[in-house]
Amino acid sequence: MRRLGLHVKEYVHRLEQSALRTLEAVEVTGHRVAGAPGVYVRSADPRGHRMLERRSAPQGEAGQEGPDFTGLAKIAALGIKVSRHCAYHGLALNVAMDLKPFAGIDPCGYAGLVTTDLSTIGVRSSPEAVAEILGARLAAGLSP
Repeated sequence: MRRLGLHVKEYVHRLEQSALRTLEAVEVTGHRVAGAPGVYVRSADPRGHRMLERRSAPQGEAGQEGPDFTGLAKIAALGIKVSRHCAYHGLALNVAMDLKPFAGIDPCGYAGLVTTDLSTIGVRSSPEAVAEILGARLAAGLSP
């Protein structure tokens, strides 16, 4: 990250942007949710281009506001460790997978958050084809 002159927030932004551009390539509209890193799609209209409306977040147990995931499903997750200005791990974009295990957990610690993949929302593309697109978008997005 030091060589690229990136701080953690910018790195996260670029990873999300690479996922968003990959989704665009397969005609899916992805969204960011403030305070919840990753990429989300509208469950009922994953190809619609309507922007997410800013919604007030519900109150959490400790009076903290949290992200509003109403109508959204998470399609890309970030898992990053930064040590000595180097980033480890990165981005997972769900293509065609068994989503049943996600029903038994709170993805990313958010109760009720739905996880989806491209196959479930109607995109018929192989993981290899999507990986090639994502790789190209990451290379472009993380270039100096």
